[in-house]
Amino acid sequence: MPRTTQPLTREAFAPFGQVLMAAGDDVPRQEFAATLKNYRPQATLNMAFLLSKPSNPPWQIDALERHPYSSQGFVPVQGTRYLVAVCPSSAAGDPELDRLVIFVADGDQAVTYHANVWHAPHTVLDGPGKFIMLRWDVGNAEDTELRPVHPPLAIDLTP
Repeated sequence: MPRTTQPLTREAFAPFGQVLMAAGDDVPRQEFAATLKNYRPQATLNMAFLLSKPSNPPWQIDALERHPYSSQGFVPVQGTRYLVAVCPSSAAGDPELDRLVIFVADGDQAVTYHANVWHAPHTVLDGPGKFIMLRWDVGNAEDTELRPVHPPLAIDLTP
């Protein structure tokens, strides 16, 4: 049975990270809008530019990743809708797939994942998008842990 999605809201996403979006036309600047964490003093801030091409239906999750020592942020530069699929870690460190939540972010919403939160790789839905990705990296296998999801989880995007 396909997993359903829900709109991305600050409240629903709070256990996994933060959602950043404009507070309104009368608020020109939001100071300290996100809390970004790094738990390795030797890590360097990695600011990457991503040109994300849309994936084609049927949409599915075939892998999850986490960053045990760093939060990770995605900031749209030229936005498009994208998936934000997240789940907590079990006590053993495995993704808790039964607690997976799938959001659809609008092209003007940025997200930050807390360190150690399992999430699907960046997936855009409607058209190409340009994003800035922020994460602290050392340049070794501890930066990102990737796990395949077998069988892949089908996603139903109908509201």
